[in-house]
Amino acid sequence: MQMGQDATPRFDLNLLRVFLAVYEAKSVGGAAQALNMSQPGLSTALARLRRQLGDPLFLRGATGMEPTSRARSLADSVRGIMRSVDAEVLKPPVFDPTTSTREFRIALTDIAEGIYLPIALRALKETASRMSLRSVFMSPRELEEAMAAGEVDMAAGFYPDIKGSAFMHRRIALHSFACIAAARHPELGERMTPDQFARLPHVVVEATGRSQEVFDRFLQRRQLQRDVVLRTPHFMSVPVIVAESDAVAVVPQALADFIIDHPRIRQVQLPFRPPTFQANLYWHRSAHSDPANQWLRQALIREFPRLQARAYDRNGRAANAPRE
Repeated sequence: MQMGQDATPRFDLNLLRVFLAVYEAKSVGGAAQALNMSQPGLSTALARLRRQLGDPLFLRGATGMEPTSRARSLADSVRGIMRSVDAEVLKPPVFDPTTSTREFRIALTDIAEGIYLPIALRALKETASRMSLRSVFMSPRELEEAMAAGEVDMAAGFYPDIKGSAFMHRRIALHSFACIAAARHPELGERMTPDQFARLPHVVVEATGRSQEVFDRFLQRRQLQRDVVLRTPHFMSVPVIVAESDAVAVVPQALADFIIDHPRIRQVQLPFRPPTFQANLYWHRSAHSDPANQWLRQALIREFPRLQARAYDRNGRAANAPRE
């Protein structure tokens, strides 16, 4: 295809290395040796550079290949260009967590903040005390755009909308659901009956994290009904509401475990085996090789055994409850 008159010609930066090698060595043979090239190969490259710049650049003289006036005027500029390329483009990125002051931005739901931020802070405290974290909350579309633009480093939790080859993920844990109620609920014992589940008032969370949708679809498939008296977008207000009323709430097991020592709330075993949902660590493919992003991912992954040791129960019972 013929290049238009206004098109920018393609230029191989490697030809600038050839230029500097010949300029310094004053010899095609010496330049080829310095660049670990064959002499015919270097001569071919030099011929291409001469054509592109429209100048012979070097002429044979008594002391070797002498630069033309054009070559002498270019020498300092070419040296500066190659120094910048070597220092800023070709040099591998270096990340030292002990000296870095970088702020990592992690997308989290309100429940995920309570689970994953302590893990991330512990990782920073151990080896990267000068770095900091910023928790952000975004809609799925906003989050994908922010991760693609490098404005968010990663996301942790249940994000079913993050899909496609542009995103990578690592499984964190498999979570389930549990029922919480007031410690002195007038009707409930350790286990809820099917009738109680259908009849008692329920508090339901409708949050962007959408783990509640997993439970809603589970109920629809099994044609199970519940009496919803309150819908709220906030998980962390649910324990307070439940503690002050006769309402119950089915929440992610992580939240139920988080408040397990609350004196006015207890877990009640559901009359069925609840579904599970997978929590992941997500990052954009463009950040996969970034050494800082790699460090944070590995720091979090090293802490996952502690998280998984919490053993979120898949049957809705309180932690360490006896199995049937």
